[in-house]
Amino acid sequence: MTAFRRTAQSLRVAGNGLGLHLLDWAGPSPPVVLLHPNRTNARVWDFVVEHSTLAHRFLAPDARGHGLSDYPAQGYDYDDYLDDLRACFDALELGPVHLVGAATGGNLALLLASQDPKRVLSLTVVDPGVSLDPAIGHAVREQMVREFRFESLDEARARMPFSDHWSEAMKDHYSRHSFRPLADGRVEWRYFPPGVVATEAMLEAPIWDRLAVRCPTLVLRGTRSAVFPRTTMDRLCASIPGARGAEIEADHRVSQDNPQALAALLDGFIGRA
Repeated sequence: MTAFRRTAQSLRVAGNGLGLHLLDWAGPSPPVVLLHPNRTNARVWDFVVEHSTLAHRFLAPDARGHGLSDYPAQGYDYDDYLDDLRACFDALELGPVHLVGAATGGNLALLLASQDPKRVLSLTVVDPGVSLDPAIGHAVREQMVREFRFESLDEARARMPFSDHWSEAMKDHYSRHSFRPLADGRVEWRYFPPGVVATEAMLEAPIWDRLAVRCPTLVLRGTRSAVFPRTTMDRLCASIPGARGAEIEADHRVSQDNPQALAALLDGFIGRA
C-alpha cells in the first residue's frame, strides 16, 4: 500500500438532489479544486497532491455517476455537472478557488470559469476534451461498455485504459480504488455506464462559443496525446487572454502518467496566481 505524506479525508455533501463524495486534503485557503476525467474518479489526483509543494487545501470531487458519488439514472450534460459543482462549493462554503480540470474535467473547468468568474481565481486545464475527434469518442464509448466488468482485480488492473506509462505504484493504487467487488468474485468499474457514455458523446459538441475565460489560465497537454492535439491547444490559448500553454511528457492521462511534472507546473502557476 502506498504511504502518502498528506492524507485525504473522505467527505460527502448533499446538493442538487444527490450525494457527492470528495477527497479533502487539509490546508489553508484558497483551495485548489481538482476535476477528474470522464469514467475515472478523484483518485487520479492522489499522486499529484503528494508531489505538490503547495500548502493549500486540495479538494477532489467524484462527479455524479463516478467513484463514490451517487449514480442518478439521468442528468449527464454539462449543465448537470456544473450545477453539482456549484452546489458542492456552496455546501462547503468555499470562496474563490484555484480550479484544475483534466480531460472532461477540463471542459467543466473552462465552462465554470466562463459562467461563474467570481468563483475562480485561476484556471488550469489538462488535456481537455474540446473538439473531441468523433472517431476517438466512438471508440471510447464502445470500450466503456465492453470493458466494464472483469473476472478478477488482476485482469481489471491489466486492462485499465491509458495506463501503459503508469508506475506500478500508480496501477496498484488506482485499481484498488476504482473497481467494485461483486458477490461472484468478479469486479466492475466504479462508474455508471449509461452516464459516462452520454458524457463522452457530449464531448463531440463544440463548446468554443460558450467560453469567456478572463482569469489567469494555464493550458497543458500530454506530448503523446491524440485527444488534445497541439493545434487545439494553440487555439484554446489564443481564445483566452493571457493564457499560457505547456506540454508534459505524457499521454492523455497526464495526472497519472507524470504526476511529478504536473505537480511542479501547478506549483509554479498557482504559487504566482
